[in-house]
Amino acid sequence: MALDKTTLQYTPLEAIPVIVSELRNSFYEQTTLPIEWRKMQLRKLYWGIKDNETKIKEALQSDLRKSALETYTGEIAIALSDLLYVLEHLDEWAKDETMGREFIIGFSKPRVRKEPLGVVLIIGAFNYPVQLTLCPLIGAIAAGNTALIKPSENSPASALVITQIIEKYLDNNCFRVVHGAIDETAAILNQRFDKILFTGSGFVGRIVAQAAAKHLTPCILELGGINPAIVTKNADVELAAKRIAWARMYNAGQVCAAPGYVMVHPDVEEQLITGIANAWKEFFPNGAKNSPDFPRMNNARGFQRVKKMLADTQGRILVGGDTDETDNFIEPTLVKVDSPADAVLREESFGPVLALVTHENLDEAIATIRTICATPLALYIFTNDKQEQEKILRGTRSGSSVINDCLIHVGIKSLPFGGVGESGYGAYRGKQSFEAFVHKRGIVSQKSWMEKILTNRYPPYSAKKLQRIQSNARKPNFGRDGEVATSWLALILKLGSWSLSGAAARYAVLLLGKISPIK
Repeated sequence: MALDKTTLQYTPLEAIPVIVSELRNSFYEQTTLPIEWRKMQLRKLYWGIKDNETKIKEALQSDLRKSALETYTGEIAIALSDLLYVLEHLDEWAKDETMGREFIIGFSKPRVRKEPLGVVLIIGAFNYPVQLTLCPLIGAIAAGNTALIKPSENSPASALVITQIIEKYLDNNCFRVVHGAIDETAAILNQRFDKILFTGSGFVGRIVAQAAAKHLTPCILELGGINPAIVTKNADVELAAKRIAWARMYNAGQVCAAPGYVMVHPDVEEQLITGIANAWKEFFPNGAKNSPDFPRMNNARGFQRVKKMLADTQGRILVGGDTDETDNFIEPTLVKVDSPADAVLREESFGPVLALVTHENLDEAIATIRTICATPLALYIFTNDKQEQEKILRGTRSGSSVINDCLIHVGIKSLPFGGVGESGYGAYRGKQSFEAFVHKRGIVSQKSWMEKILTNRYPPYSAKKLQRIQSNARKPNFGRDGEVATSWLALILKLGSWSLSGAAARYAVLLLGKISPIK
């Protein structure tokens, strides 16, 4: 049975500061500090998701017409995998790190302690409401914080299930959910948090960052960008076409990391166009509109925005183009454009529209990427030529890059997920999720018996004291020209090797009597 969206009630504005205050009190009580307590919460969250898989699938069907397979692979499986990975490594990550000793300040024992930040705010997104809300929460819990969770009101059925999971399975003194739209979000952002993680548009991301700046609160902004895919003459073009076509239609294009446009060399342009068209036919034999596997735009506003892009484009629609306002349906569409300023390239479409741009060479392709969006969230490279791969990587910037596929990096828990420049800042997933929500506190333990060695730091100062301090300063191994200097004596002792490992190998061979030290 489909979930009733109307049961999602917005949080009263006056309740929001009270909830934040209660979360801060819970943090000050040090409830979240023990590692075993954190692991217990993570284990309960795991079963909260597992026990509610059916509800999650129903909710995503209600909110986005998302299929059970896409819901499992893009939402449930990623969150469960993250939980198991973090549980496996949390003890190791949370240990103090011993740092190198500094003789100049005595035989001290410097170390770094990973401490929770405090109360964190997680603002989720409508397109992947479970993954993009619960995966950041995993990091916040692992790091020992209390958290306020704000699911997207644009996916109300999913927000309701998330609330039910958190209220039933987690400690509600430490983890709370609030609901609402603009007014409620503004009230939330008026509160002081110790970190904010926001997923959404660049426009709203700037509002979040400005509100956070009033409290000097650091943020992780997971935004988006107009992500390019480059297909060169040295690519497996058919395979590239299928993988790009899949990535663009996945979740009806409502994926921040999906390719927004493809740059193709003219020699393989027709092959790529045919391949994309054939892939969409293969995916939806009776048309995308009649397929249970193709989602819909989340709401009328998103539908109208993408429809206007198609209406305003000066390009030529090569594949698709059908729309249905009554169902928020937009057909997977390929549009060939001649200008980076075209309507379909002015902003992230966040729909199943793929622009096609030709390039004569990689320098031209790289220049076009810098013009359209110099810092996308993702960049996809399709070529089997390693020199071309490296040239593109060196000439561009992006949050992540994938060679000869699309989107797979999102499911790799050991990789940080985050943007750069216009696509946001900060990252999470796996170990990065833990580190995103901790403060690395430097701690030094000094010995009292070192006092005689440390007397040079106390007034009255003298030339003799200064000389003693300067004599302990580390000397560089390079000259004023920047070149690394190696003494002849050291080179001789190392048998002409420039490295210790090489010297060890030569001495080993000598001892075995295989070579003479003089050639």
